[in-house]
Order: sequence, then C-alpha cells, then structure tokens
Amino acid sequence: MKNKFNQVSLKNLCKLRGLRLVALILTILLGISSLQAQSNRRTRHKIKHPAKKHSVVKRHTSVAAKTSAQKSDTTAIPAAITNRNFTVTSAFTPSLRDASKINFSSTTALPSPEKIPLNYNVPAQNLSFTYQPAYLRPLAANIDTSSVWRNADFVKLGYGNYATPYLEGGFSFGDGYNSAITLHAKHVSSKGNLPLQQFSKTGIDASGIFALGEKNEFEARAYFDRNNQYEYADLIPGIHYDKDSLRRRYKDVGVKIGLSNKTKNTAALDYHPTLSIDAFSGNRGEHESTLVIDAPFEKKISKTFNAKLGVTANISSYKADTSTVNNHLVYLSPSIEINRPDFKFNVGVIPSFDNSSFHLLPNISLDAKLRDERFIVQAGWIGYYNANTYRSLASYNPWIEVPGNFYNTRVVEAYGGFKGAAGDHFTYNARASYLNLKNMPLFLNNIAGSHEFEVLNESKLNDFRLHGELGYNAKEDFSLLVGLTMNNYTGLKDNAQPWGLVPIELTGSLHWNILKNLLLKSDISIGNGAQYIDASSEKQRLKGAADWNLGAEWHLVKNWDLWLQVNNLLNNKYQRWVNYPVLGTNVLGGIIFNFGDLKK
Repeated sequence: MKNKFNQVSLKNLCKLRGLRLVALILTILLGISSLQAQSNRRTRHKIKHPAKKHSVVKRHTSVAAKTSAQKSDTTAIPAAITNRNFTVTSAFTPSLRDASKINFSSTTALPSPEKIPLNYNVPAQNLSFTYQPAYLRPLAANIDTSSVWRNADFVKLGYGNYATPYLEGGFSFGDGYNSAITLHAKHVSSKGNLPLQQFSKTGIDASGIFALGEKNEFEARAYFDRNNQYEYADLIPGIHYDKDSLRRRYKDVGVKIGLSNKTKNTAALDYHPTLSIDAFSGNRGEHESTLVIDAPFEKKISKTFNAKLGVTANISSYKADTSTVNNHLVYLSPSIEINRPDFKFNVGVIPSFDNSSFHLLPNISLDAKLRDERFIVQAGWIGYYNANTYRSLASYNPWIEVPGNFYNTRVVEAYGGFKGAAGDHFTYNARASYLNLKNMPLFLNNIAGSHEFEVLNESKLNDFRLHGELGYNAKEDFSLLVGLTMNNYTGLKDNAQPWGLVPIELTGSLHWNILKNLLLKSDISIGNGAQYIDASSEKQRLKGAADWNLGAEWHLVKNWDLWLQVNNLLNNKYQRWVNYPVLGTNVLGGIIFNFGDLKK
C-alpha cells in the first residue's frame, strides 16, 4: 500500500513539474513572438519614412519565473532559467499627421495696423525762401477707422497796416479711403510808403489722391499763381511814373500727376513716376513751358541689398522778343543700396546729358549708426543738377532782366558730418561740405538806366559750407529749431565776386502751445548782406538783416478763432536786393472760421 501511495505521489509530482515546464515554455515563446513583432514594425517604419531620423527608446523588462518552493528544493526551477533577462527595444517616435494648409490668393494683403519702423528723410527746415503750401501725401492709404479722414474746411480773413488785406481758405473732399482732395486759395497785398512799393500775391492749389484698387494710388495736382510788383528802386516821391513800364507781373500755371504703389507687391518693386507740365510767363512778352519726367524705381533684391534706378528728364522751351532758348537735361541714377542694422551704404553713378554735353557724376553716401542709433555719422561724394529756368530765377529775384540764355548748375559735393538725438527731446545735425559748382547764376545790379539785375553765368565756383541744426521738441506742445549756414565762395573764374549770394544766414522757428487755447508761432532770419556795385562801379556789401516775425492764434468759441501776425517786429527796413528796401513792421489780425467734419 505504501509503495502504491509513493507511486501516486511521484506521478503527481511529475505532472506538476510538467505543467510548470509547459508554462515556462509558453512564456518564452510569447516573448520571442513579441520581439519579432516589434522588429517587423521597426522595419516597416523605416521603409515608410526612410529620410527621417527617429530617437530610439529602450525599455528593459526582466522576466523571471518566480515560484515559492513550498515543498522541497527538488521542486525549484533551475537558476539558469529563473535569472534570465530579456531586453525589449522600441523604435516608436510620436508624430502628427500633416496639417491641411490654407491656400491664400495671390492678392497682397493690406498693411497691418501694427506699428512698424519707418525711415523718414526730413528736409532741413531752415530755408528762408517764401513758403509755398504743399499737399500732404499719406504714407499708406489704409486708414484705420479710429483715425479717419475728416473734411476740415476753414476760412481765414484779416487786415493790417500798409493796406494789407488777407484772405485764405482751405477745403477738403472725399472719404479718405477711395479719394482725398484738398483745395487751397490765398491772396495778400500790401502798399508801402515809397512810390510804387506795392505787392500782391494770389494763389490757388488743388491736389488729390485716388486709390486704384488695393495696391496703387494716383495723385494729381493743379495750381495757379500770380505775383505782381513794381520796380520802385530810387523812385522820387511826388513824381508820376508810368506803372505799366515798371510793372513786373508773373503768372504760373501747372499740373502734376503721378502713380505709386501703396503696398508691397510680389515683385518687391517700389515705383513712383511723376509727370509735370508748367507754363510760366511775364508781362514783357516772355513765355516758358517746361516738361519734367521723374521716374524712380527700387527693387528689393534681398534683406540687405536694394537696387535703385531713377530716370529724370527736364525739358524747357523759352521764348522772348529777342531770344529763343531750348534747355534739355536728361540723366539716369542707377545705384545699389546696402542696408545693415548698423549702417546704410549707397553706391552708384549718374550719367547725364546737359543739352549736348555728357557728364558722369558720383553718387556715394554712407550713414553709420552708433550708440543705439542715437548718433549717426554721415559721409558722401554726390553729384546733382539744379535746373535753371526763367521760373526758378524769377522766383529767387523778381527784378531780373529778361534772360537771354539759361545754364543748368552742375554740383559735385563731398561732405562729412553727423546727426542724432540727445535724450528724448534734443536733436542735432552738423555737416561740412566742399562743393564744386559749374554754371552758377549770379545777380549783378544794373547801374545804368533801370534798376534791374543782370543774370550772369559763373562757369566755375567753389564753396566751403558749414551747416548745423539744433532742435528741441516736447510732444506737440513745443518745438524749436535753429539753423546756421556759412558759405565761403572761392575760385571764381568769370566774375570778380559772387554777386547776389548771401554767405552767412542764421534761422530759427518756434511753435508753442502756451495754453490749451493759445498757440504762439515765431520765426527769425539773420544774415549778412550780398555784394553789389555802386554808381562808381565799386564793390560794396549790403548791411546785415534781422527779420523777426511773431504770430498767435486764440481759440475763441466753437469753430471760431482769432489770429494776430506781426511781420518784421524789429522794423528793420533792410535790403535783400540793393535799392529795394522791405516794408517796416506789418501788423495783421483777423478771424478764422472752421467748419466741415472737424470741430474744435
């Protein structure tokens, strides 16, 4: 019986060991199958994405058949099997499906309302020429709804001593999105104490900007000016003079049109061609017509390089009783501009045809930024033309003789200087230049007979020029600008002196909102006199001049303002041109009525 029990126990023990062995074999087979499946997936993944690199994540798993030897050591699994480790390697890399892309149309988007850095080239404000109102051209026609175009209209009326009526009006039309049109008209006249010391100026100017779709805009301007004065030099009071023979009246009529892109196009090309036609005439039978074509283009090659090309043609025809002059000036201005964060460098040449003469002018300039763009060093070697026409000469000196010929002034300038800002309010600008001028017009007074000025041509003139500016600005409440220009003319070839040119000039302008409803404006011009010849043909120089003007505007009630203007506050009756003294202190005042969409 005992043997039978032992046989049964041994038989059960063998069965138990067999079951455990089968379980261990199944576990090993499942592990091998898992490894083969992962290897197949890794192979398929490499075939699907052969060009991609994936990180490999290793995962270590220890598989051990753990049993508790509850009965005896003879029932334990061998150590070679229980201590065996299996390493499983996974090549799975998380990835997303390719997102669906939005297909935009080829139309260039309008400028975003975000603030972007803009570079402004502000011209010097220290010139003393007669101010000519110019229309404003917005940098972008995409006007935000929070700052819309307003049709602001005004009428300004006044009167002053020296029998000075003053009339001015400004009107605007359009919605600011598709069109913006302005109309400006002005008339002023005065009568001094000297015989025929009379002046009158009348001008009308209309300008507009029209949107051509979302990418381009068209601009147009038309103007009419009429100036009237007399040769009142050395006239004796109490004697009757023939006004018609001493009258100097000039009429100027012209139009200007242009086309420009207002957004960046797909070709990265900026353009702004303009066409101007002008007709100028006097009351002595002289007529002049001028056609000016100016077509600048700029192509952005890369983030750093820009290619520029300008085409300019100035063609004028002048006719008088004794002469006919055709004056043609055509030139190209190709250049390459390099824009870097710390400097801007432009290099090019200007091939030009001045009538029948060919000249090649330089066009090289450098602006280097230092001290976080608050200090800029400037240097350059540039050439340019001043086209001299009857219109330009008579605007500079209205008492010139009827010209017999015209020469365009060719200028080659080498300069160096700096500009920048100090703090949040101060700005400064300084430059030293050496200019070589060819065919410079000079103005010599006539001592025999009439008191007109003969226009002389100086074929060669050198000018060493120093120019400096200093400005202070406090938001829109206060602005002050002071400028000084010093010229040293040397090397004259055809004339003894630079007749009619002013060597030193100091200018200043002030704009100050003293109170909420009170605006103060002022400008001053100080300079030494030009050279002339006296009755004995001796060289003389005019006395220095100081002309200080002061004005104020007071907001009275809704839409109504009061204004006051005092010209030549120091009552300095200086002579810009010999024998032609200016008026003394001229006091004007009146009202301003504002209407339209703009309400104060």
